[in-house]
Amino acid sequence: MKTIKNLAILLMLSLLYTSCLKDKCIETRTFIRWDPVYRTQAQLNEPTALESPRPLEHPGIIYFYQNYILINEYQTGIHVIDNQDPRNPLNLAFLAIDGNEHFAIVSNQLQANKYHDLLTIDISDVTKPLEKSRIRNIFGDVWEDQSRGFLVGHRRSLETMTLDCSDPNFNSLRWSDGGGGFWAAVDFGRTLEFLPANASGDQGSGQPGIGGSTARFTITANHLYIVSDWELKVLDLANPSTPVLQNTVNLGWGIETIYPCKDKLFIGSSAGMHIFDISNPAVPAFLAMFEHARACDPVVADDQTAYVTLHDGTDCEGFANQLDVIAVDNILTPRLINTHAMKNPHGLALAGDYLFVCEGQYGLKVFDVSNRENLREIDFYKDMPSTDVIALSNETLLVIGDKGFKQYDISDIHNLKLLSEIPVVGS
Repeated sequence: MKTIKNLAILLMLSLLYTSCLKDKCIETRTFIRWDPVYRTQAQLNEPTALESPRPLEHPGIIYFYQNYILINEYQTGIHVIDNQDPRNPLNLAFLAIDGNEHFAIVSNQLQANKYHDLLTIDISDVTKPLEKSRIRNIFGDVWEDQSRGFLVGHRRSLETMTLDCSDPNFNSLRWSDGGGGFWAAVDFGRTLEFLPANASGDQGSGQPGIGGSTARFTITANHLYIVSDWELKVLDLANPSTPVLQNTVNLGWGIETIYPCKDKLFIGSSAGMHIFDISNPAVPAFLAMFEHARACDPVVADDQTAYVTLHDGTDCEGFANQLDVIAVDNILTPRLINTHAMKNPHGLALAGDYLFVCEGQYGLKVFDVSNRENLREIDFYKDMPSTDVIALSNETLLVIGDKGFKQYDISDIHNLKLLSEIPVVGS
């Protein structure tokens, strides 16, 4: 009888203790809803359309080509801006490409995704774009719903939901709503793109354009290289108007960015930096991997050093906010030189002895990297919200962020001068 009483007391204490724990559940997490996007075959077959210029609303990647600046409008198309006078850029037109996020250009041939398809568009006359070829489902097969069409992706809605830590979905990064959509923790699923910062600001017609450090498309060695979440696609551009898929390399999950440096590719992932040799451009050969804490991972590099930013956010599944400096002079054994604490670093650009690092909503930092063992922060421009940056050799800096696009004269590295800006609507 005494044993039963003792068990009853223990049970009551256990319930009281559990209740106390529940009462102390004060942490919350906010989720956003992502709705499935379906397209019919007729919609997927629609040709690219040139429309009147639009204001920036949700800018994605930036790209520079022959005095034009092209800015992605997330999953909608590309703004075409005449930048012959950086002090007065002219918004010429909008190239409507449903589902577009990434692109690169060579020989006046725009290589751009339309959801899972790769389009090649001749922009010799930017006012008369002409689709030259299309590779269907290059990024994977598309699931079809007989009543709704092809599932081409998910689009962020305006609806949010805040859960406390007692909810079973609290510790999930995302969870299904049972209807084909899902809820994801805030900031989940952001995408970006970028290329070599030391390239000339004036390319000939046969030279590729210039992007930045968060690219998924890049053109080098007469080949187009594209990374998806887990693969590297290699396309021959012997005839740039009709790219030919030559190779597919499995990279593992969490692949985010690609950056070329001479005969090497530096590929950023949420777990580390992969290095590939492309001396045989059609057959990238794995050289080494530098592993780091799980986080988002843009990268830029030169012959001696790679610079990698890690930032947190639930899409990155990590909590690091730092700049890693990695020795790559011995390419087979990359070595961490130093780590610098940052606020929320995103894209970055290397221009000689200077490194520009986007700090998201916090601004833009400039570092002197002439001594890679001891980076020196020159300035922190807190009025420049930035997610990506391109440094041109004519001493112009292109900056994109949630508030819009800006250009700066960086001839005096200690005193960046604003040349022009194109704001996001309502910013």
